[in-house]
Amino acid sequence: MSKMDRSQWDDLCREVVVQMTEHVKYFVTPISKVINDDFGEHLASGSFLEVDDSKYLVTNEHVGQKIQLTPLAHQFLNSESVIRVTNPFCASAYPVDVAISKIEERAWNICPHDAKAIPLERFAYKHQPLEGEVLFLIGYSGERSGFCFGNLISPGTPCSVQQVDFPPDIGDPGFHFAIGYKPDLAISVDGTSRGFPTPPGLSGSLVWNTRFVECVKMKKKWLPDEAQVTGIVWGCPSSDACLLATKVEHLNLRELSSAAAKLAHQ
Repeated sequence: MSKMDRSQWDDLCREVVVQMTEHVKYFVTPISKVINDDFGEHLASGSFLEVDDSKYLVTNEHVGQKIQLTPLAHQFLNSESVIRVTNPFCASAYPVDVAISKIEERAWNICPHDAKAIPLERFAYKHQPLEGEVLFLIGYSGERSGFCFGNLISPGTPCSVQQVDFPPDIGDPGFHFAIGYKPDLAISVDGTSRGFPTPPGLSGSLVWNTRFVECVKMKKKWLPDEAQVTGIVWGCPSSDACLLATKVEHLNLRELSSAAAKLAHQ
């Protein structure tokens, strides 16, 4: 790829990031541990899901299980309120590593906010992005999160990434895929941000197949509405510059949401 081609590609990726950030920011949330009524500790990332007109919080099983030790909380877009998770998680353990908790309507409407939930139809049937496709996620790094005067300050970091070769000796390529994550090589979209943060805290971030390359090959105008969720991040090998995610076809979100709804009403 020539310098001009690379420059053009980087410009296109920046535009995809800008549009995807605006599109996805309504769906995502930091997840924190509740230490007391005035203080907490950032834990991981999550998203809001809608199934059959009910709202759910989606994250990893290894994140959701922390509720057995300490209360957990999430946060809606454009609200400083930190909302406790009041229902138990229904989960699938590793190698799937996903957990869902039902959000009661009264909790969803407890404060003014701009959050939205992802319709189940926006989740792909299968993880099958084209080679070189632009993938996208927004995660909440512990490095950039903290509590101040009772408020959780946790700016999300939007990232455009691509699938990379699966690392040896960790995970299961039948269940998982790897995406490149090199903070030192990250290109800032606005020219002022600090690039990628360290990975801890990104667990639970949903990965979107933007389908940008797919639309270009089909000579079709690309819009963020074309994007589909293709997986969920659960780990980062210390020896490899990548994140590991579970493929969407293993998440079984409809079944888990149904089970989570039953748990909430017991």
